[in-house]
Amino acid sequence: MDFGSIDVKKEFEYFDSVAPRKTVKILGEDFVYRYYKNPNPSVHATILMLAGGSGLGDAFAGMGRAFTEKYSLINFNYPMGFQDNDRMADAIAELIKSLKAENVYLWGQSYGGALAQIIARKHPEVVRGLILTSTAPMTGGLKYAGMKCLVEMFSEEKEKKNIKKYKKLPMSVLPGLLNLAFKLKMKDNPAGQAAVKEFINYVKPDLTKEYFCHMTRLLGDLRNHLGTHKKEDFEYLKGHVLIIEPEDDETFTSDIKDALVAAMPDPVVIRDISGGHLAMMFDTDKFMGAINEFMSSQIL
Repeated sequence: MDFGSIDVKKEFEYFDSVAPRKTVKILGEDFVYRYYKNPNPSVHATILMLAGGSGLGDAFAGMGRAFTEKYSLINFNYPMGFQDNDRMADAIAELIKSLKAENVYLWGQSYGGALAQIIARKHPEVVRGLILTSTAPMTGGLKYAGMKCLVEMFSEEKEKKNIKKYKKLPMSVLPGLLNLAFKLKMKDNPAGQAAVKEFINYVKPDLTKEYFCHMTRLLGDLRNHLGTHKKEDFEYLKGHVLIIEPEDDETFTSDIKDALVAAMPDPVVIRDISGGHLAMMFDTDKFMGAINEFMSSQIL
């Protein structure tokens, strides 16, 4: 199964029915979230989904049904009231506490994986495990190629350039640009292109240039966390970390992938999933199967 085989309308309707959006005040700011508390979970755990650079939590909607059948679930877009990753991490930790969510596993995709590490380091009291997919470590130990990749990715110059670009673009253009980006990645998958187009129509209200600028600032702020984490920060998670880093994901260099594995205590590592940075969309069954197998192995 890939994204093209998902009935987007049906999955969004399901997601809205079991986990409708709610709003709570966290640290003085509005925090909009989805929470499904499973009354009869197969694994007594909560998966908290942390989206990538788009910031769109609903990007996980296609997987929501498979996970809500097994676990409790927390999902959200990154609230605009929290302008840096330290504040975002604090807010997410407070949300977990306010929901009294138990055995929380942070699933971070790309940018979300870096944020998951920040939360786990700052707030070990709310984290039971990590699922890190297509992401990079916030620890040191990188070779030149890896450090160059991340420094360029999170540079202040790039941040300012992208914010300037988004501010100039008409708001109506942004959904089309996002659709084009996915279309290029899915050029041999017309069904996938159609599904992405439908998905973008559903999340269009969230695709504002203000939100694109917000996510650009959060991505850029990661430069302030590079090299600040140590392996000891995550020792309490030994046996509770899954890393999925597809071999064909060229977003990060091989030494970045190796450094992430080295930064985590005794992680389960999976690399033989295809689909590059969007493997969760292109090889969905195997991707979800790997997460479910890992979660089933956890002693809670």
